[in-house]
Amino acid sequence: MAAEGMGIDELKAFLAEAFAPWIQQLNIEPTEITKTGAVFRVPENTDIVRIGGIVCGQAAAAISDTVAILALMAHNRDRRIMTTVDMTNHFIRPILSGEIEATVTILSNGRRMATARVDIRQSGSAKICAGATCGFAYVDP
Repeated sequence: MAAEGMGIDELKAFLAEAFAPWIQQLNIEPTEITKTGAVFRVPENTDIVRIGGIVCGQAAAAISDTVAILALMAHNRDRRIMTTVDMTNHFIRPILSGEIEATVTILSNGRRMATARVDIRQSGSAKICAGATCGFAYVDP
């Protein structure tokens, strides 16, 4: 884990208390926090698999949005509230049923806006299955 930022335990706690129940049911788990982002694991979940044994795109998009927010929180060292303002998803190859790895790279993190890139792979594979570029606005009271 990087020396700066929120830790994995703090991210797990925030995920459990602040996200909708159906997002919590994805069982997203932070595994590594880096200086430029974070890595997450999503265990196999038959509830997000459609016909053909493929993870549905809606679930992949929800995973991308959620892990990008968590990576930004870790980077910012706080629970600063943000909202998604833009998200572009690219589905390159099927995400098959099984464990998934999501890697977040923070592209920009300004005073009012942030952008992150998410790459989703089958765990243990170097091949990207899906990717998303997510834009967020910070909502300051």
